[in-house]
Amino acid sequence: MSQRQALPIGIQTFESLRSSKDDFLYIDKTAQIYEMTKLSVGYYFLSRPRRFGKSMLCSTMQVLFEGKQELFEGLYIHDKWDWSEQYPVVRIDLSGINYENLESVKVQLENSLLKNCLKHGLSYEDLILKGLGPKFGEMIEALYQKYNKKVVILIDEYDKPIQDTLSNDDDLASKSLDVLRGFYSAIKASDQYIRFCFMTGITKFTGVGLFSGANNFNDISLDKRYASVCGFTQNELDNCFGDYFDGVNMEEVQAWYNGYNYLGDRVYNPFDILIFLDKGAKFDNYWWDSGQPSFLTKMFEKGAYETYDLENLELSSQELKQFTLSNLNLPSLLWQAGYLTITEEIQEPFGGSSYVLATPNREVRMTLNMLFLISLTSVESNRLLKRNEAVRSLFKNDLGGFEASVRAMFAAIPFNNYVQNNIQKYEGFYASVMFSFMAGLGLKCRTEETNSAGRIDMVMESPTHIYVIEFKVNAPKPEGDERGEALDQIHMKKYYEPYLNDGRNIVLIGMHFSEEKKNLDWFKAEELS
Repeated sequence: MSQRQALPIGIQTFESLRSSKDDFLYIDKTAQIYEMTKLSVGYYFLSRPRRFGKSMLCSTMQVLFEGKQELFEGLYIHDKWDWSEQYPVVRIDLSGINYENLESVKVQLENSLLKNCLKHGLSYEDLILKGLGPKFGEMIEALYQKYNKKVVILIDEYDKPIQDTLSNDDDLASKSLDVLRGFYSAIKASDQYIRFCFMTGITKFTGVGLFSGANNFNDISLDKRYASVCGFTQNELDNCFGDYFDGVNMEEVQAWYNGYNYLGDRVYNPFDILIFLDKGAKFDNYWWDSGQPSFLTKMFEKGAYETYDLENLELSSQELKQFTLSNLNLPSLLWQAGYLTITEEIQEPFGGSSYVLATPNREVRMTLNMLFLISLTSVESNRLLKRNEAVRSLFKNDLGGFEASVRAMFAAIPFNNYVQNNIQKYEGFYASVMFSFMAGLGLKCRTEETNSAGRIDMVMESPTHIYVIEFKVNAPKPEGDERGEALDQIHMKKYYEPYLNDGRNIVLIGMHFSEEKKNLDWFKAEELS
């Protein structure tokens, strides 16, 4: 049995992790760090979801440039780095507070300057220029003069103030961005004093200023060389975790937490993996439950997206990587925040790339669809707890129980949802709700599947059955043994044919919804012989 190291849960800095008397596990990312830092100057930007290890990455770079050689013994970079050189490091971390107004943004930036001045023995009061940006530039120059060394700048979660204010109805996010633009402009102006600059965030907004001009940051978010600089690869799980995964179903681990693709090796969410192991290998929504950006729900409410569109989206490279506050793109934002990932890169014939996106794993798929369902229906999450009965019914092929669960779910939608619109008239509304309802339970669902005769509204899979479903709104209610319009369409277009050789039983389901009832009007299922 291989040696088991302590899991670094709650460890915030590289120095704490490596200098502790406890033998904490560290996945060596210093090869990628060396690739970034080996030149005499460099400006880099990395976008990754929250809790993916960006802060630990900045912390590692900090002590590297400070020359703390003993912390790197046994790591890739140890015998490659020039330890005779030490540099003054400015570390700015904007992740520590929630930004509720413009004043809190300014105060946090000022506190960051004050903290760095204290660290290096400078007097903040001696910074005589007015404005946060000019003071920042003045501090960089003062550090250069004091140490006679170029300065290293590490900025973690640069966009946190914008993220926190995106859901506001006023233009607070835009005002926050203006403040940040003025602050970060000092980086470009101080180029002659800077050895290295590394910035992390979740999103990349165009027009911030620091991403353009002579000192253009190298965006490495989709650079294959740095694809696994945050997160854990399968190889790292197999070779670095000792006996932690002994007896664990690795296929289930992959289904739950793997799947993030930055055009290199796919990576696991590191927060999920560490908490999963700490909890005795119990599967749960650890990353999602650790807190979500408040703007997501409002974005869902404002965006005219059918939820199943987010399982097969295609975006251009420019749409994917950046956007402006005046043109927020929900799929791009969901990708940068970690709720979608790249499943395919398409090289366009005239240059450039496009990307196909989908949810990365089961955890995100379930919880994102649950959030969509709440946004679509305004049904409180505690009233949806009985939704599990729908999946239990399908796993027993109890179609009566499944129908009852669907009726109960639609009955729970508040009447006010229908007052100022006519969503109950449209098939897309019922299809979106059904998809979010079932995908949010972890059931494998697909929509708009194409065959030679048309598109199937929805396909669901259980271990023993495949369910082929067609939706209709305000269709005539069948009498007697009539199949009904929905089932007739399934038979006429033979939507079931692609699944005949699957080996599982095939069940055809027709659902007729009523605009007046705002619920199922008729439900019919039949199993193919």
